[in-house]
Amino acid sequence: MHRIGIATLATVMLLGVAAPASAKIVKTKKASEYKELKLTIGSGFEYEGDSEEKTSDFPGLMEYGVTERLTLTVEPDYVVSHSTEFGSTTGFSDMETSAVYEFVSERRTRPSLSAEAMIKWPTATSDSFTTGEIDYSVGGIISKEFVHFEVDSEWLYTFVGDPPDINLDNSSEISVASNVHLTRSMDLELEVVTSSGGGFQGTGTNISKLPKDVGGGGREYESTAGLSQVFRQHLKLEAGMVYKSDGSWQFVSAWEWNFGESD
Repeated sequence: MHRIGIATLATVMLLGVAAPASAKIVKTKKASEYKELKLTIGSGFEYEGDSEEKTSDFPGLMEYGVTERLTLTVEPDYVVSHSTEFGSTTGFSDMETSAVYEFVSERRTRPSLSAEAMIKWPTATSDSFTTGEIDYSVGGIISKEFVHFEVDSEWLYTFVGDPPDINLDNSSEISVASNVHLTRSMDLELEVVTSSGGGFQGTGTNISKLPKDVGGGGREYESTAGLSQVFRQHLKLEAGMVYKSDGSWQFVSAWEWNFGESD
């Protein structure tokens, strides 16, 4: 049983570090969209499955613009997983909280620059969805809006907490996303994400019994393409597909409602 627990923990960590669930179809944050005293709520749906395992994620979102430059975000996540080896598991996974501070505003000839800090809290209701440790992340965001499209890039470095019997490597992630304006209310959303790290090393004899196909962290890639539609400047609907470097596909969708004043 202990071997199974460590194997499950390591597998969850390797997958979770590279691609946490998001309540938007693209993971890259866009500092330019935040506004003072604007509350935004939303949720998403992510599905991925094969003959051995099927997983559905239901991430949530709450964003609030404290000032024109500072935005706080809370993202809970509910997971439904069915595995031929471990059976069915449902419950909340770890919750993420983040703060984004824009220290250079966008101008016609320059992009906006923002700093980001994130904490992933071990709030999961099942050991299958968490390492039981706190992760800390720091990073930056560059955003620039052009006439017919927007470009955003995010870099994030995560200091990964180490659970018992496993030393997990820290991880880094770089993403580039673009919104191409098809109409006044519809966008084509594109994103490429690359991540590295998240591997592990054993600190005791138990880790040596891990299955051979559960290896150390390497570089992974994923790309996303989808559409978004805004209704009456408050409701936004998104849907798309994600292709990952291991050859798998993932369906993603999301909605969000902002309570700010219409532009």
